[in-house]
Amino acid sequence: MEGDNKILRIIDVNLNRLGEGLRFLEEVSRFILDDTALTQQLKNLRHDLVRTDIDLDRKLLEARDSEGDVGIDLEVPGESKEKGLPRMVVANSRRAQESLRVLEEMAKLPGINLDSDKYKHARFALYTIEKELLGKMSSRTGSKK
Repeated sequence: MEGDNKILRIIDVNLNRLGEGLRFLEEVSRFILDDTALTQQLKNLRHDLVRTDIDLDRKLLEARDSEGDVGIDLEVPGESKEKGLPRMVVANSRRAQESLRVLEEMAKLPGINLDSDKYKHARFALYTIEKELLGKMSSRTGSKK
């Protein structure tokens, strides 16, 4: 059904966005901060959250329409292309948090085999991780921003 495909597209794009945001944070933790514990926490979170069963993976791929995405070339006026690392950490944290919120809500729809509570708990965990990452970055550089 067409409506089901649209819902699946929303889930697909948010799982992708979530994985990308978490991967960025994981790389900062690993290669910039050299923080084993935080890196492991982010890696576990990413693997736990973006992994779905093979049946859902197949449905998501079938529903994907990257070429037909009307938002592919949309940009925010005035958004700077250059950002410092702390801003990128905040942006990727927020990107992942927003995706978690969307997935949390979509998982509540009938017929969607996802765990809404898992995304909710992960979102709150990510709020704490964001704060920890920025704190460690600030203490490492001796700056507040």
